[in-house]
Amino acid sequence: MKAKKLSSILKSLKLLLFDVDGVLTDGRLYYTENGEEIKVFDVRDGFGIKLLQKVGIEVGVISGRSSKALIRRLEELGINEIHIGRNDKLKVLEEILQRKGLEPREVGFVGDDYLDIPVLKVVGFPATVRDAPRLVKRYALYVSKKKGGEGAVREIAEFILSVRGELKKILEDYT
Repeated sequence: MKAKKLSSILKSLKLLLFDVDGVLTDGRLYYTENGEEIKVFDVRDGFGIKLLQKVGIEVGVISGRSSKALIRRLEELGINEIHIGRNDKLKVLEEILQRKGLEPREVGFVGDDYLDIPVLKVVGFPATVRDAPRLVKRYALYVSKKKGGEGAVREIAEFILSVRGELKKILEDYT
């Protein structure tokens, strides 16, 4: 894709949605002996989300699974657009678009598996992680160099901000 078109897509981005397992986490399931599910998140991914929010890009999740650990992490990050325990991700996207008055081109989605393809096919900025299946990668405008749960979200956030010309300005706050 030409850089000019990608820049235009990313400059119109208002909402970036993520799948959870395999994107915000490494996709493995951890259980305590009491059956409680444990999720492991990369703190750098959380900071990437905060950077997106700082420039006015809303962040949300659509996931087929749910857990207390996930809800806690999303609340810590100030994410309000939370859709968990929902396998029909395209239907969720359509509900979000209608409720927020957004066009599909104004939304991005980062998914990592076959269930995510219907959403990846519709949004303006479809992205995936390095360890996604080849078929999923075919629908992505951006494939991270990092694996899901290991900094891919931060990488994608910085890519978006860099293409939009906002990363350097944000980093001035920290240097």
